[in-house]
Amino acid sequence: MRRKLPPPASVQVYELTPWGYEAEPILQVLGRWAARSPHHDPSLPLTETGFLLSLRTMLDPCRAEGLKGVIGFRFGAQSYVGRLESGRLEVARGEPEGADVVFEGPVSALVAAIYGGLPLAGMEAGGALKVTGDRALAERFATLFPLPPKVGEEG
Repeated sequence: MRRKLPPPASVQVYELTPWGYEAEPILQVLGRWAARSPHHDPSLPLTETGFLLSLRTMLDPCRAEGLKGVIGFRFGAQSYVGRLESGRLEVARGEPEGADVVFEGPVSALVAAIYGGLPLAGMEAGGALKVTGDRALAERFATLFPLPPKVGEEG
């Protein structure tokens, strides 16, 4: 769907229609399938949008069961707010004021913590990441996104 942003931007933007959003579960299955490739390198850089979409794709609903919270992300000048509830994560642009926990730093630092398993405390001590708010929620949130085993690594 195409629409025009109001002034001062006044530019054309494109966004998915509700029908387009219906394809998200299919694309998530494909994303999880692709992550199993022996050639998939989770250390490659991700954009902010790519990282946040990967969280929606890789979220393990069983690990997130019973967990509810508002998660903020600050990547330089860009801010996002995630709402975690009922084994789902919805993310939108916005200031994370009042969020239960806020992660602040470069996308690469969060990728290293979430997909690389680096401890949040170590990332903070090294100055790569800042975490404010509910510490227990931050620690648990970082464990909700397991990468699937590579093809040939299944037990």
